[in-house]
Amino acid sequence: MLVNRALMRGFIITDYFARFPEGIKQLGQWLAEGKLKYAESVVEGFENTPSAFIGLFTGENLGKQLVKVS
Repeated sequence: MLVNRALMRGFIITDYFARFPEGIKQLGQWLAEGKLKYAESVVEGFENTPSAFIGLFTGENLGKQLVKVS
């Protein structure tokens, strides 16, 4: 980055708070059209919560990690 004088700048979601309704509308449309792809790992049973949590740090999950409890 120093050699090419590249600039790296992050953002905070609240920087775009005024555009939130626009974003929700667009994301809803993309979801309905099947353009958004997501992955999630679901572990069944509250008793498996510790192993699901550890799996977050060992790469066992894909996407969002969920624990399904009844």
